[in-house]
Amino acid sequence: MKKFLEYFLILVVSVFVVGSILGALLDRPVFMSYVSSESMTPTINKGDLFFMNPFSRSANVGDMIVFHLRGSWTVHRVVAIVEDGYITKGDNNVATDQQEGRALPVSKDKIAGKVIAVGNSPLKIPQLGTYLQRGISGRTKMLLAALMIIVGALAFTGEAPKHRKKRPKFIRVKFKTLYILAAAFLLIMLSLSIFVSWQMFPIEYAVTSAGGQREGWVLPGSTFEREITIKNGNFYPMTYYLEPQSGRISSISETHFELGPQEEETVKVTISAPEETSLFTDKVKVNAYIPLLPESIIGSLYGVNPVLPVFAILFETSAFLGVLYFISGIGDEDVFKIRNKRSSLLRQIKMEVFGR
Repeated sequence: MKKFLEYFLILVVSVFVVGSILGALLDRPVFMSYVSSESMTPTINKGDLFFMNPFSRSANVGDMIVFHLRGSWTVHRVVAIVEDGYITKGDNNVATDQQEGRALPVSKDKIAGKVIAVGNSPLKIPQLGTYLQRGISGRTKMLLAALMIIVGALAFTGEAPKHRKKRPKFIRVKFKTLYILAAAFLLIMLSLSIFVSWQMFPIEYAVTSAGGQREGWVLPGSTFEREITIKNGNFYPMTYYLEPQSGRISSISETHFELGPQEEETVKVTISAPEETSLFTDKVKVNAYIPLLPESIIGSLYGVNPVLPVFAILFETSAFLGVLYFISGIGDEDVFKIRNKRSSLLRQIKMEVFGR
């Protein structure tokens, strides 16, 4: 029973870790997310982490759903169902998200999942989202996730002894084991170097009749430009792909380029302001890849899905490491061995305490 509980706990943690990694890759919440505004107060307060079911795309009136709204992921409650989708509203908001045509009804393809609730109360951890957002960097999150996956894998692959055996005198570390661990570490670091280079550049502006009088103010229906600077902070070259995340972005001066170590590139983003006067945020998504594959292959895979080049790069690297493993003739030779002193230490303690 104890072993079953251990495996169950590892399985649950692994599911959430993998879900978090998938969320980072797909730029959408999976299994859990946190609130960054006061729109759902007091049901879900700003900074609260809540849990969600990513497999549920249907909802009833009163359910809380996570959906894509104006370029970002939002959690609001369903207040009505119409032919085109769902009408939503934050518990702390006066108007619905769709009032006066500000947004279309939420269709099922825009839904990331439904908030898990016990009765009428969402399953949440107060303020944990604030800590995850501010206290841990994206690189640290990925490292922790990788470590948890490795620990889980080792736990599942380890075999419990069927009967008590005599403790070995030496702990042996084989060359094959070191190679596999080094290869796994290399693949993890390769993934990290790609994922942490992915960015989302927000461009905020206000559409007002007083456009031009202050920085960030533009006239309704006008066209204006903003600049974003992309820097390669790595010690190796990276290939970058830029993609607008809003229909208001009419063009980007450079959508594909390569930067060497510590190089940077400034691109111009042209935006067509709407006629409606309000605050707006448009985003430019930047995906970066280590150029281990021909540019044509990376570009073709990126055109299908931004995650595919990552899998292709990892597959290529894994194949190379596998070929190297067989060519090198690595076997079960011991790299080094450490004397297991636990038994002698226990005997010493026993003699000191009991005198025998």
